[in-house]
Amino acid sequence: MKKKAFVFEGMVISLFVLSVLLFFRRIICPPDLLDGSDFVLQFLPWKKFIYDHFWSQCSLPFWNRYDFSGTPFITNIQASMFYPLGFLYYLISPEWAYTYSTVMHCLLGGVFMYIFMRSLPVSPLAGLISSVIFAFNGYFMGHLYAGHLSFVQNYVWIPLVFYFLAKFVRTGNLPYAVGGGLVLGIQILGGFPQIAFYTILGSCLYLLVSSCQSFRNGEYKSARRTALGAVLFVLLGFSLSAVQVLPTLEFTALSTRGGGVSYEMATFDSLSPKELLAFLVPDLFGNPVDETYWRSPNVFHFWESCGYVGILPLFLLFVKSRDQAHRRWGVFFMAMILLSLFLALGEYNPAYRVIYHLPGFNSFRIPAQIIFLYVFSIAALAGIGLDQVRQGGWEFRRGYLPFFCVGLGFLCALKIGIQFFVYPFFLKLFLLFGEAPVTFANLGSLYQRTSSSIDRSLILFLASFLFLLAIKKMKQNSSLMIFLTSAIVFVDLVLFGSQFVIKWQPKSSPTIEELIRHFPVDPSQGRVIAAGAPFNPNDGLWYRFPSILGYDPLMLKRYANFILTSQDGRLDNHVVNLGYVRDPSAKLLKLLHVREVVVNGEKKKVEKPMPYAAVVGGTKIVPADDVLTVMKGDGFDPFRTVILEAADMTEGTFQDTAEPVISSCIMKEYGHERIVLSVTTNQPGYLVLSEIFYPGWEARVDGKKTQIMRGNYLFRVIPVERGDHEVQLDFISWPFRIGALISLITIAASAGGLIRSLRRGKSRRR
Repeated sequence: MKKKAFVFEGMVISLFVLSVLLFFRRIICPPDLLDGSDFVLQFLPWKKFIYDHFWSQCSLPFWNRYDFSGTPFITNIQASMFYPLGFLYYLISPEWAYTYSTVMHCLLGGVFMYIFMRSLPVSPLAGLISSVIFAFNGYFMGHLYAGHLSFVQNYVWIPLVFYFLAKFVRTGNLPYAVGGGLVLGIQILGGFPQIAFYTILGSCLYLLVSSCQSFRNGEYKSARRTALGAVLFVLLGFSLSAVQVLPTLEFTALSTRGGGVSYEMATFDSLSPKELLAFLVPDLFGNPVDETYWRSPNVFHFWESCGYVGILPLFLLFVKSRDQAHRRWGVFFMAMILLSLFLALGEYNPAYRVIYHLPGFNSFRIPAQIIFLYVFSIAALAGIGLDQVRQGGWEFRRGYLPFFCVGLGFLCALKIGIQFFVYPFFLKLFLLFGEAPVTFANLGSLYQRTSSSIDRSLILFLASFLFLLAIKKMKQNSSLMIFLTSAIVFVDLVLFGSQFVIKWQPKSSPTIEELIRHFPVDPSQGRVIAAGAPFNPNDGLWYRFPSILGYDPLMLKRYANFILTSQDGRLDNHVVNLGYVRDPSAKLLKLLHVREVVVNGEKKKVEKPMPYAAVVGGTKIVPADDVLTVMKGDGFDPFRTVILEAADMTEGTFQDTAEPVISSCIMKEYGHERIVLSVTTNQPGYLVLSEIFYPGWEARVDGKKTQIMRGNYLFRVIPVERGDHEVQLDFISWPFRIGALISLITIAASAGGLIRSLRRGKSRRR
């Protein structure tokens, strides 16, 4: 009997694997590249940089000299350099690694969901339907279409986290809490802190409920153990990922998000209550694939609000559970659904102004991203409901009839409207739900897109109702009927989700190739302003030329302020994209050693460019808030004076001199994390480098360690005595070193603890 069950289990898992391969058939056979806009524009340059550096230098890149006039790269958590399942990006070219890695993560996500559901326990076929929903839902597919590599790498781990935590609560064995913590650490290393934060939120909610339940039952020891497990779970997660978390925290404190984001940014891209209609009719507001999405000019609203999980799973939510354990899980996951939707509403939720002040919530934007907890909870509840259906003798919950009547009425109204009153229907739809005049969408294809979506939802809604009703009338439920239930869900989600699997054809731009032919290769030769078409913000990193521009959700606050001030712009802590400058000849930009300017494909001459390095003798002490204003004024001469801030001044600085400084600075070596110059000066002064000041850079003058000061608001300044000197700068990230040590200790301690636990288990069985 056990052998038969094992074979059946293998068949179910194989069926899921086959479904994933079938879903991605366009890029698997024959092999082809998977498209994703953000992957191509953002993640691909990062991954290519890591890949090239790893194979050429046999090390990881700690500093990115190509974007933002130089920025730390080890701090970039989204680059996911230490993510264990990112090994493909070190073995094969990133374009192909993304394709294979995405398929692998989709497979793993479904398998992890199956493992979790089987542990509840539910039947193999019930576990299969949960896996299908978790792997093919609209929210996951929308982010896959957008090329959100870090989302994919984070999303798939939540079922495995809950698997370990559920085993810990059930058995009280701390090794399961350790396992959950290690999985959390892997998820954090996946590069999407917000998803990890919401995972911790959901996990701690589960452990809190379990602890309170034990306390209420008088099981005080169990309650304390659960609380200890919660602390261990979170602590291990951050300890394992410390190699990445500590450098990122250092950078975050100095970034535009240092100290948290404003309420306006924290609620950016909240889930509008109107968008809940697309949870039932996914293309009601159009679709970005054929450019018919019309609800907002910002197309990213689509994938941040696409909570489509199929129609039949919504019916399965109303199946009563007779098993006590399943009832408890049902209550918890219903609470998770309500909580995730409640938080996803963001600015549309009056209570969010209070929630914003809770730890963590003022560090992120896009509250709608918590919808992944909604998707996970729906997948789990659908599996529990289907398992109850399999056992027979089941009943619907109280809210089933209102759900059916309201849902059917809504779908019928949509069908009647689009069938018989086309123009009034769309006019009313645009007026009620559009955020802007609908002039940007592909209206020619919109009717077909909306009409087919309404038809599909209406047919599936009626079919799901009749199918469950037929099963309920049967005296004995067969495995075939349960399998057909999973098949209906699969077909439903595949019909919607497969359109997001798009092939990518890499194209080289002859225009860009011609423009960059004479670009400098390192900042000592000059930096480049490449703004507007045909360039993208991160093309400096992709094509390997030193750019002053770039795109990243995290950037140094001082650098953003410097660029915005140079363009007479308002300081904005919400900026994530420095992709364009209005005035490339601005005085401040010259301090970045700009030598080449290309704006919208047109080359422009740089008049009187600044040198990369120079020794100046004069200083001016200015309050930090006034530095940029003083620098923009006519009285500031960067050839003679460096502006220092009072807070940065230390003993041992030189006195100003009226004599002009005569100096020469010759570049001897320019590496990724090392700069060596030969400097000659006729008097003591300050070596001002066109390099961004950042903690971790250390200087040695003639072999003697020397302080690096911050001057001219943004740049590295090194005091030098009269004479000939060799100046060497090295980037050493101490947060990385400390974090790596913590991560290694965590791995060793966890492995040792788990081995001891396994040995104890074997000895007890003997």
